Amino acid sequence: MTFSPIFIVGVPRSGTTLLRVLLDSHSQILALPETPWVSGAYGGPLSLRHLLLDLAEGPYGAQRNVAGIERTHILQAGAGFLEQLFEPALKARGKRVLAFKTPSDIPHLEFLTTLLPDARYIHITRDGRDVALSQLSKRGSFFLQLRGYKSLSYANVFRRWMEWETMAREILNRGELSVLHLRYEELIADPEGQMRRVTAFLGLPFEQRMLDYTSHSHDYPKWEAGSTDVAGHRGLSGQSVEKWRRGKKSIEILYTLSRHDDVLIKMGYCSSDLRLGPGRRVLVFGYGLIRPILEIASLLANRVHPMVRSRGRVLACFWLFLLAAWSFAPAAVQDRAGLVHAVIGPLLSFGATLSVTLAFLPVIQRFGRAGYGPAFVRAATLMLAFVALLQAGHFYSPDWRAALHQLVLSGFAILVGLIAAMPLVFKTRQRADPTNPHPTNQNAA
Repeated sequence: MTFSPIFIVGVPRSGTTLLRVLLDSHSQILALPETPWVSGAYGGPLSLRHLLLDLAEGPYGAQRNVAGIERTHILQAGAGFLEQLFEPALKARGKRVLAFKTPSDIPHLEFLTTLLPDARYIHITRDGRDVALSQLSKRGSFFLQLRGYKSLSYANVFRRWMEWETMAREILNRGELSVLHLRYEELIADPEGQMRRVTAFLGLPFEQRMLDYTSHSHDYPKWEAGSTDVAGHRGLSGQSVEKWRRGKKSIEILYTLSRHDDVLIKMGYCSSDLRLGPGRRVLVFGYGLIRPILEIASLLANRVHPMVRSRGRVLACFWLFLLAAWSFAPAAVQDRAGLVHAVIGPLLSFGATLSVTLAFLPVIQRFGRAGYGPAFVRAATLMLAFVALLQAGHFYSPDWRAALHQLVLSGFAILVGLIAAMPLVFKTRQRADPTNPHPTNQNAA
């Protein structure tokens, strides 16, 4: 028999998890939680898709180096792996049909349809206006990272809904695939009628127990936002349907809906029917003009946020600020310090080097995949270049010898700072190094 699992296809927050648990409540269907490792949906370096593509296209892959191995053989092996991997779970639960659900698989849907041409696809669609609102309510979850869409905003989430919905429909509607289209709103309004459509499509009998999914046990991973939501609900509810009508609409929402209303109508949803007064029209038009600037500001804020969130990086930036402030301090202020002036510069260089190395060495190491040795050399080079840049103006003054002397002392302080940082870095190397996938248990040692 051919391997013909079920694939639930839908943009995040479109009811894919609800449909999964409804199917999982069937006596013959095992509906899995998200499996991002199949296609690398979350951007991870390890996935079945990457492996199979490397075997088929890579310079060391089986297709290029073993006579008789073709791309179809590699894909069949990948499909067989999925089938055998979950066979024990099917037997343990007395079920025979497997269902997958990972919304972020949509960009890789072309690969999935090639890998599993005999699969059955259930495409669930939800109003993009409600999808965007639901997405924004999940701030702080992994949805915060909208790769390729710059930032978490109503406009970007809605744009992703449009692009992913269009992509899914273009691939699934080619004719050679077994596809059922389902609307989230219709599922909520008539769950029994819609689930009868689904089971008829799958060639399975409808079971009333499917509608009472809360009385059955399901896999609810804590890292999956959809699972945490559905697990907290007591059953089907229509509160989330057309929620966009009830809330107050910001200028960004009005701008987005007025710009893409035709897309909603094309996808079968009603018009937003925005009736804007003259003042609102001016604000919406103005938002369209300044939106690129807001996007750039948001992008910069997202880049700065990880730095501010880390106390070590904040401390490192503070030391760098003190070093720069002292270098640009008026000559009168530095002269008053007398002999202490010769000590303050190197001392600040030492502190800055120590804090920067401890806080940013993992980043420097990942840049270019450098080892610890080259990473320390790069840290020293960066710090020396920073100090030289601060002292550059003094070399054009009559007292350039003093500036050169100060640069030499600062260079020595940088070297001492690196030496002092090394034991601390290597002490936490196994425990805190993000490039080490298998850290050693220090307590066990």
